[in-house]
Amino acid sequence: MEIVTPLCQARDLEVWGIELLFGAGGRHKIVRIYLDSAQGVGIDECTEVSRHLSQVLDVEDIVPGTYTLEVSSPGLERLFFSPEQMGRYLGQTVHIRLDRPLNGRKNFKGRLTAVNPPMFSVAEENSSFELHWDNVGKAHLVYEHPEQGKPGKR
Repeated sequence: MEIVTPLCQARDLEVWGIELLFGAGGRHKIVRIYLDSAQGVGIDECTEVSRHLSQVLDVEDIVPGTYTLEVSSPGLERLFFSPEQMGRYLGQTVHIRLDRPLNGRKNFKGRLTAVNPPMFSVAEENSSFELHWDNVGKAHLVYEHPEQGKPGKR
């Protein structure tokens, strides 16, 4: 959807990713667009982009039939749409679900230790796994709440 990028760039926003999801029976579509920026993305930016994009999508009929447009920030547990997006999250926890098993496993949760697209590495307690992006079904950051201190100690 090449029309999204210029609209966002004009507002100093980055298109983090786009998802096209189909509801039950494949009739209802959801177009989900994630926006990001160094300053963060608020509801006002999402509303403005949604309003403009909705008009363009309707006029150009890019998404045939009925659909729901959702525009938001990627959030704390952001999805990764490419291995290049992972680079700034080295040392943080990620959850990876593979399309095909590796050593009998599809799910990996651990520290992101290296990114060299299309390869990246995830370290669990006693193991490290080198994974290929083409085998990834879904990858996202795992939010870790900063320690808030112990009860009774202030």
